Amino acid sequence: MKKPIILSIIMALMLLTLGSLAPTHAQDSAKEEKPTFYHLVPGTYVNGWPRFTMTYPKDWVEMPLIILQLFAAKTPGPTLGAVFSVYHFSSPLPLDKFVDLVVQWFRITTDRDVTVVSDRPSRLRDGTPAQEVELQMVSNGEPYNWLGVATKKGDIWINTNIGLYKGKIGEDLKAVLYSLQYEPNKDEPVKVPSDVQEFLDRNSNDALSHDLTKIMASFSDKFLNSGVRKGEVERGLRQSIGNLMSSKVTITDFVPAGDRAYLTGFRIINNRFTFSLTETSIIKESGEWKWYGNQRDPVP
Repeated sequence: MKKPIILSIIMALMLLTLGSLAPTHAQDSAKEEKPTFYHLVPGTYVNGWPRFTMTYPKDWVEMPLIILQLFAAKTPGPTLGAVFSVYHFSSPLPLDKFVDLVVQWFRITTDRDVTVVSDRPSRLRDGTPAQEVELQMVSNGEPYNWLGVATKKGDIWINTNIGLYKGKIGEDLKAVLYSLQYEPNKDEPVKVPSDVQEFLDRNSNDALSHDLTKIMASFSDKFLNSGVRKGEVERGLRQSIGNLMSSKVTITDFVPAGDRAYLTGFRIINNRFTFSLTETSIIKESGEWKWYGNQRDPVP
């Protein structure tokens, strides 16, 4: 029974990074923006760290995120259809263990009877080693097909996948998963302004103190991140803050924007778990930086 316990600990630790885990900043529909790690352009997802780009159908609708998710989008309309997701997690296991990880994940989190259709080594378009796994199961009383492609950057796994009700995942959907393209020149540490570094250091120290009042003081009252507001962050941290023993943040990109700034990188928790610090937005209020989120509220 150790595996479910380990999974629950990881999920609890993820809550500790809610203030620093933000997907992409919403794009003004009236502007034509170049895809970046902080502006979401329909049809193109750019991950902050590790830096990579993926493409998907422009008319697909962004979805609220769940634990370990970096991005999610679905076919338009109210009916069940295809769902495209990008996950990340930290593990030293080799790529050929991907099938074990995803089957375990589905069985623990959904209690579904999972059938492995295929499990094979593969490569991205640029030659990056990958592992492709196809699963079948029943979800909400309907046949459900799932195709995942996993790659690794060090111990960081990137799992891109598509789930589909009542249908076969064809080459058009499979191409979305294989569109992943890494940009390794964007993953090196950068220096941030001294006041921003002081904010990050203070935020980490407050988290280590397990003092919820101090921690929440680093959040703007207007915080909104993919539907999550300040009160929800506080409730999540109340359940998990006691698990934190160490925290170190490294910034790999910083974009100033007046009283707001965007930064990305990674956080190492308890000297073991590494999580993307993706497209984080902070805002200066009364002379102090605070977590602001992506200010986006996707419709469930």
